[in-house]
Amino acid sequence: MTTEKPEYGGRPAYGYDAPVVQNFYSLHASDGTTGYFLPHLKSGMALLDCGCGPGTITLGLAQAVAPAQATGIDIEPGMIEQAKAFAAERQVDNVEFQVADICDLPFSDNSFDVVLTSAVLEHLGDPERALKELHRVVKKGGLVGVVNTDWGDPLISPENESVSRFFEIFERGFNLYGGSLNRGRHARRMMREAGLDVFEFKALYGLASDPEAVQASMEGFIGWIENVPIFDQAIELGWTDTAEIQSIIAGMREWARHPDALIGTGRTEAVARKP
Repeated sequence: MTTEKPEYGGRPAYGYDAPVVQNFYSLHASDGTTGYFLPHLKSGMALLDCGCGPGTITLGLAQAVAPAQATGIDIEPGMIEQAKAFAAERQVDNVEFQVADICDLPFSDNSFDVVLTSAVLEHLGDPERALKELHRVVKKGGLVGVVNTDWGDPLISPENESVSRFFEIFERGFNLYGGSLNRGRHARRMMREAGLDVFEFKALYGLASDPEAVQASMEGFIGWIENVPIFDQAIELGWTDTAEIQSIIAGMREWARHPDALIGTGRTEAVARKP
């Protein structure tokens, strides 16, 4: 099996193994992150969720397709362990989880009625290869759903150097491994080039504008700064230094206390059919 799991300092470069990152993804639910896709799901559809993380989204999707089987895969074993624990805790019995690579799926051609992936393509050096794998394992006439981050033009008010610098360093770190947080706008083209017929495509912003939500967003970003190895590597490469990182963190917290602070980050949502 190939791997799309770049490492730095013996850890996943994107911090998949960090509890703060895993906990962040565990807050996601199917009616939020993949709500755009739920109307397309029916009982009896065999479903694959690629890059399932701790499985909280997959569990909701499993309920939508029951009694058919839902399968979640993720490249990080710690995420799969959490997913299995959540499934047992919530007594969802039509779901299974396994460690696997979205770019080299361990499934036969035409295995699933529905395949989807959320916030995964941005981490990949070869997202087109992943989309071709989704095309391969979905049945003819089956559906593929994609959520792809696009942080190329975040909404930040009032303007703030620390918040902007965070986005700049994070994107540069993703670029080191061929990833990008800014290419959601290209998802439809990439899906079509993979042979999929895209019939729904939307661009949206998730907005935090009340004080509690803004501060929660900043603390989430700060948790990434403190736990994702990309930022350690940025220091080693000379893009920044420890003093600036601490200044960025302090500046983000100060900005979040501004009564008019708001932060909006973009994403695209697509639904396609395999011709």
